[in-house]
Amino acid sequence: MRLRLSAFFLAFTAILLSCSKDDENFSQPATVISLQSTIGLKNSNSATLRFDEVVSDSRCPANALCAWAGIAIVKFTLKDGLEEFPFMLSLMPGYPKQDTIIKGYHIEFFDLNPYPGLSTELAGKQNVQAEMKIHQLR
Repeated sequence: MRLRLSAFFLAFTAILLSCSKDDENFSQPATVISLQSTIGLKNSNSATLRFDEVVSDSRCPANALCAWAGIAIVKFTLKDGLEEFPFMLSLMPGYPKQDTIIKGYHIEFFDLNPYPGLSTELAGKQNVQAEMKIHQLR
């Protein structure tokens, strides 16, 4: 009996470990958008997303010792036809938020470059880029 029970749990564990989640977010490539640039959204003739401004960037510089990791907040505008939807996202969960859903699009903000304090950091707003994942909900 004990052998059967052990075999059952071993088989059950193997089945659970072999399962995979087929989710667009895991395989979807990042979308990079430069500051004050606009990109068209997939599956739409009129919807666009604009990276308006960096509202705040208090992230701890590279190679620095900080008590707080800091936060980056950016402002975007989704435009669909004549409708405009300004919104802000951040790199810190809950403040204001890292993702949103607008007009059937799930928009997730997950990185802002350049990172403060890196030697590759170049002066000027033209080099600021937000990394996003954007997909249309069904």
